[in-house]
Amino acid sequence: MSAMDAIVLLSGGLDSAANLALACDRGWKCSALVVNYGQRAWESERKAAQAIAEYYGAPVRELDLRFVGELGGSSLTDSSLAIPSIEKNKLDEMSVIRETANAVWVPNRNGVLISLAAAWAESVGAPRVLIGFNREEAATFPDNSRPFMEAMNGALTFSTRGRVSVESLIVDRTKPETVRELRGLSKPFPFDLVWSCYKSGHRMCGHCESCQRFLRAVG
Repeated sequence: MSAMDAIVLLSGGLDSAANLALACDRGWKCSALVVNYGQRAWESERKAAQAIAEYYGAPVRELDLRFVGELGGSSLTDSSLAIPSIEKNKLDEMSVIRETANAVWVPNRNGVLISLAAAWAESVGAPRVLIGFNREEAATFPDNSRPFMEAMNGALTFSTRGRVSVESLIVDRTKPETVRELRGLSKPFPFDLVWSCYKSGHRMCGHCESCQRFLRAVG
């Protein structure tokens, strides 16, 4: 292992925090990259990510990419667009979740974030970038899937001279499966620090798809 084992793209949500927790459980030394891409939840995400990184002893670096949000078209970055609400019993209905996914889609967000994180990883000798891809959301977000991760790794063999790969330690799990694993770790996972909401505020809205998936997972 190198001096730094992983750069974690940390949003403060369940999936990215799970990757940090699982990496630390393996004894890996991690740093966290927290990105402002113009998302409406930025302030709450930033606070959560900083608290989670501190809990695991991971240094944090912030990156300002607000120009990504200026591309428009996503309710995650444009306050004039409504973030859809969804009922928990609709989370597995493809016609419903395709519509919510389209509403919050940010053009090439994960492609941009992975590329920048990989550049940082290469510069500090870290062999991997960890990101919160999972089987559950891959159903409607193709940039959250194993095929996308494998495609990015193909590109990274050229753009980082084969020195960096992108991984997710939960890529084949649903959120409930991830939660069960986290509850079995020797260091208690800080569920109370997580921010899994598309909006910002004093508490999660409880109605957006991200909130509903988190609430279903933690029971």
